[in-house]
Amino acid sequence: MSKMTAMSTEFYVLVDVTAGRRDFYVVPGDELRSGVRQRHEEFMASVSGVRPRNPDSRHTAIEPANVERWRDRWSLFDQPTQPAGEVDS
Repeated sequence: MSKMTAMSTEFYVLVDVTAGRRDFYVVPGDELRSGVRQRHEEFMASVSGVRPRNPDSRHTAIEPANVERWRDRWSLFDQPTQPAGEVDS
């Protein structure tokens, strides 16, 4: 989890493929990372800092309810981020 929350990806497109669904969530990277971090910290506090089934795991779940406000937010890609042709190095 710490590797994911340290990234600088601007947007994530999450896909809910459960129960035959195909729902898309376009989530700003900073908001996704902070939400994951917050939910993980809350979960760890609720289990006294030790994961019950696998204490070494760093995985965390992202449920559709956690990202519902970004469902089909394709318009976020309309916002310019950098001039065309420029690549960050």
